[in-house]
Amino acid sequence: MNLSQGNLSKGSQSGFTLVELVMVIVLTGILSIGASSLFSSRDAYAGFIGKDLIISNALLAQQIAMGMSATVNPVSLKIERNLQDTWVFTLTKAGHAARVVNQKSSGANLLIDGVSLSAGASHLFTWNSKANLVDGAQHEIRFVGINTFRVCLSSSGYAYESKVVCPT
Repeated sequence: MNLSQGNLSKGSQSGFTLVELVMVIVLTGILSIGASSLFSSRDAYAGFIGKDLIISNALLAQQIAMGMSATVNPVSLKIERNLQDTWVFTLTKAGHAARVVNQKSSGANLLIDGVSLSAGASHLFTWNSKANLVDGAQHEIRFVGINTFRVCLSSSGYAYESKVVCPT
């Protein structure tokens, strides 16, 4: 049987080529990225970024404290909310500001151990030379806005995200 005589002739094939299918997928992806900004606002990310800043600064504070074991209370993290509706995270190493990060709160509220951090207020966490929190307490830091994010800060100085209430 000759293939050109059967139903497999070139003129009877139909469908899309692989290149056409890939182009449709790529264009759909590009359009969905552009359209996603219509459904989410920058305000939705303020708490998420704040949560990540707390966790990264706490991890850095622990590492610095372990490296400065000969210094009493070598590291502190000050969290404040200034009058311009911005959270300011200041990591202090042996009395000198080592890292300062500003993050717009975009209307989200910051609660530390259930108490709202109002404009002009601040809270200080300090790590000792063994990389533990000086006050020996567990802390819960929540960012409440369009979304809610919770960070638990253990007495051992370790920070982690939690979907449920932090242990006491």
